[in-house]
Amino acid sequence: MPIRRRPVVPIGANGLDPAHFWATENRTAFRALGGAPLAGAGAVLVATPLLATDGGKSVLDYTVRCALSEDQVVYGPNGDVFYGAFGFAPEWTDRALNISEQRWISACIFQHLNGSGEHVDILLRGGHPALECPHDEEPFLDFIVRDATMYGNAFLPGPIAGFACIDPDLTGELSRISLSCPLDLRLLELDRLCGHVPTCGIAFVGLCDLACTEDAAGSKTCHTLPLLGPILGSLLGPSFSETIQTELRDVDLLPLYPGCGLL
Repeated sequence: MPIRRRPVVPIGANGLDPAHFWATENRTAFRALGGAPLAGAGAVLVATPLLATDGGKSVLDYTVRCALSEDQVVYGPNGDVFYGAFGFAPEWTDRALNISEQRWISACIFQHLNGSGEHVDILLRGGHPALECPHDEEPFLDFIVRDATMYGNAFLPGPIAGFACIDPDLTGELSRISLSCPLDLRLLELDRLCGHVPTCGIAFVGLCDLACTEDAAGSKTCHTLPLLGPILGSLLGPSFSETIQTELRDVDLLPLYPGCGLL
């Protein structure tokens, strides 16, 4: 399995197959990783069933990209090399993850799920130091369409691992370039995140404006229920400040959302 190291952060290659991530055996192995240090002596990965299959290695690849920094590398016992990129939990090599780190890694992985099989670049944004970048400079200027916000915790047991909402900007852009998008945009978003997997662990909560509040810096705190969530807050369950928004190039909208066609 070729593993590319991304030269620019926080731009990611969106290509994790949902069938690999949501596979029961991979989800079980993924959750087990969070409870202990990721690597031992010599930066060798802990024993994990994810190393046994190409799909598992793909899940592990994206997990390491999201968790470790660009100067960190871990190794499989058979010589596989996994490079860090974003740095949401660089201390995972020495200790178990805390809850906030689990949430950041989960949101990052959700954003990289792509049921279309097309690899497109995504610019990640959020209230984490790893996502700080000069958005008015190259190579970030081409990312002009706000897409979706993801949040949750895939390290916890249960049928729902995470949540997704869409930005109104996405609906406008898709309407501009296509007349064949489904009226229920939930179908688009879940197709991206789940592909053809019937047991996908993502809940769609609608428009981000109804599920999230935004601070002066543009970072979102989101809830598990739309509309009432921002009003009633913790009375309706946990809120998530570890949210990641994506921005896309306009030319990459249809490859990422193939449920829409050309005009």
